[in-house]
Amino acid sequence: MKLYSNTRSRSNTILPLLKELDIEQQIEIVEVPYEEMHQPAYLKINPMGKVPCLVDGESVVSETAAIFTYLADKYVEKGLAPALNDPKRGEYLKWMFFCHGPLTEYMDMKNVGIGVETMNEKKGSLSFGNETILLNFIQTGLRQAKPYLLGENITAADLYLAYWMVYAISFKILPYLDEFKPFIQRIQQRESVQDVAWFQAV
Repeated sequence: MKLYSNTRSRSNTILPLLKELDIEQQIEIVEVPYEEMHQPAYLKINPMGKVPCLVDGESVVSETAAIFTYLADKYVEKGLAPALNDPKRGEYLKWMFFCHGPLTEYMDMKNVGIGVETMNEKKGSLSFGNETILLNFIQTGLRQAKPYLLGENITAADLYLAYWMVYAISFKILPYLDEFKPFIQRIQQRESVQDVAWFQAV
């Protein structure tokens, strides 16, 4: 397998997952400089011109949440994803795609300077509704965590949510609410993120 990556991108999300799955030696990481992402050679691999992008034989997986889901399922024996017939599978997918959809949409809007008032006016057409709804969703989920989203065992969804939360808190996009702290601090204790300085800095 090859993981096309850039050290200054959301590709960093994938690296702790590789450690948790213990498959670092099975992945060749190919660094793609920003100036090459929209050149013909890379566009043949990912026409979106973005990283990360995983190539596994004939399978090309180009969205971060899809890569998480694909790898956790491929190595399901590692326990980071509920099996297809596990009742917890739906809850797991909910969190994966909440992160990739409503949460990242909210973050992108904040990054381009769209204010709370505008979000409130357009909440009916936004996947996250508005800021209050988004924060309440995360707070409710983390209050119910025991201690992870699906119970006693960590999943790829925990890693993915924690990554985006820490990123958003670091850039003052999300507040570091009390309900967030036990979950984030628990993920910070994982060996897979011990050497990720920005993750530990929150």
